[in-house]
Order: sequence, then structure tokens, then C-alpha cells
Amino acid sequence: MALIAAVSVAGAPALAQDSDGADHPLVPRYTGAEIDGYRGASEDEVTMPTGAIAAEDDTANRRLLTGQVTHIDYRIKPATAPLQIERYYIDLLKAAGFETVFACTGPACGRDMGALILNSGKVAPTGLADGLFNDRIRVRIARRGDTWVLLHIAEGPDRSQVFETVVEGATSGQ
Repeated sequence: MALIAAVSVAGAPALAQDSDGADHPLVPRYTGAEIDGYRGASEDEVTMPTGAIAAEDDTANRRLLTGQVTHIDYRIKPATAPLQIERYYIDLLKAAGFETVFACTGPACGRDMGALILNSGKVAPTGLADGLFNDRIRVRIARRGDTWVLLHIAEGPDRSQVFETVVEGATSGQ
């Protein structure tokens, strides 16, 4: 009986293994992406970049937003070019009526964009995002009314990561 069970499991197709969580209804995941980290909607504040981030602790090019915040970190294996992933999200957000507030690629994002988004605790909750730090990144901030979407897309040698933050009912603290 154990042999039959082992053969059945071995013959089953490999399925994506999400950690707990689900896609945000406004921003469905890129095909093949698996959830690596998730924090469901709760009242919180987020520092939203609105331009290049030269220094993590600087105050330029950012806006403090409060609202219902959802964070999702996705992993895509094998690695996929950030441009391809970003184009999916550009089309998705445009079709949903979002307008781009800010977008950047690689060094144009500023030296500390990744640090602000992934490590500071001001955007991603500490320890949630599996950050990749290199120049193969794209960041897109979009807005529709009081709903904001942040996407940090990065490519590593064996995977790509998409970190997503959605703020609904956003009010500005600065």
C-alpha cells in the first residue's frame, strides 16, 4: 500500500505551493508566480515612493499613506525578465483605470529604493519580502482614486520576485 501511495505522489504533476494568502482582487498575479509572503488587509501606514530614493532615511520623494494595506511577495521560477513581468502589470493596471504616479528601472530608481521598500519596515513588513538587490529591478507606483499599488520587480540568477503593496482608502499623512 505504501508503494502505491509513493508511486501516486511521484506521478502527480508538481503544483505551485503558495504560502498562506491569496491574490489581491485588484491585482492578480503574473502567470507562474507563487506567494512567498503574505499579510492580508489591515489598517496600517506605508511610505510610498513618488520618485527616486537616493537615501533610505531621506524624506524626499515619498508620501506617507494610511489605509487598508495588503502586502504580497511573489516568487517566479525560473527567472523572468523584469520588463516582461512589468508589461503584464502595466496592462492590468491600465485596464483597471489606474494611472502611473512613478516608474523607474535599475539605477534610475535611486541607490536606496530597494532598501526603503524591502528592508526599512516603512513599506514591506520586516522579514516579509524576499528581496533581491541588484540593478535588474523595476518599480511602478500606480493610483486610482484612493487606491495605490506599489510593485517592486527584481530578477535574480534563479528566480524573479514581485513585491506588491496595495493601499485602499488611502489618506495622506504628508
